[in-house]
Amino acid sequence: MADTTTTPDAPASGGARPGRRLRDLVPAAAGAALAAAAFALATQIPEGARLTQFSPRWWPELLAVLLLLLSVCLAAGTLRRPSVTVEEDEPEAATRQGAWRLAAMLASIAGYGVLWYFVDFRVSTAILFVALTWLGGGRGWKALILFPIGVTAILYLLFGVLLRVPL
Repeated sequence: MADTTTTPDAPASGGARPGRRLRDLVPAAAGAALAAAAFALATQIPEGARLTQFSPRWWPELLAVLLLLLSVCLAAGTLRRPSVTVEEDEPEAATRQGAWRLAAMLASIAGYGVLWYFVDFRVSTAILFVALTWLGGGRGWKALILFPIGVTAILYLLFGVLLRVPL
């Protein structure tokens, strides 16, 4: 069986694993599916009485269309790119620690939803970002204190103050 990997010093042989192209199209397909679902859900939003201004559907529909366009661009870029497998491009094997981190991050996000019900948005969001930063490998006071506080402040100013979304 021929080796399809190349090293940075050796010229590319032009070979690739058969499932590689399909695996590279998965993010584009997932984005397109998410865009279709978002657009379908946006059409369920009732229209307002004023048809001369933007309706409540406008922003979600625009975001869904933009997501679909980005997914198409991603798929086109994947199909146009040469299918050469480089050893450095191969993902590392899954580890128990990586699976634990992923599960802990998903549990943190679920816990965030529960915590937000009982605690203020600013507190629960800061706690979420501390947890995600720590699980992602961030250490030190800048990563665990300044980053979560900064992101929480930006989100609060954007949604709570500027857009007046009830948080």
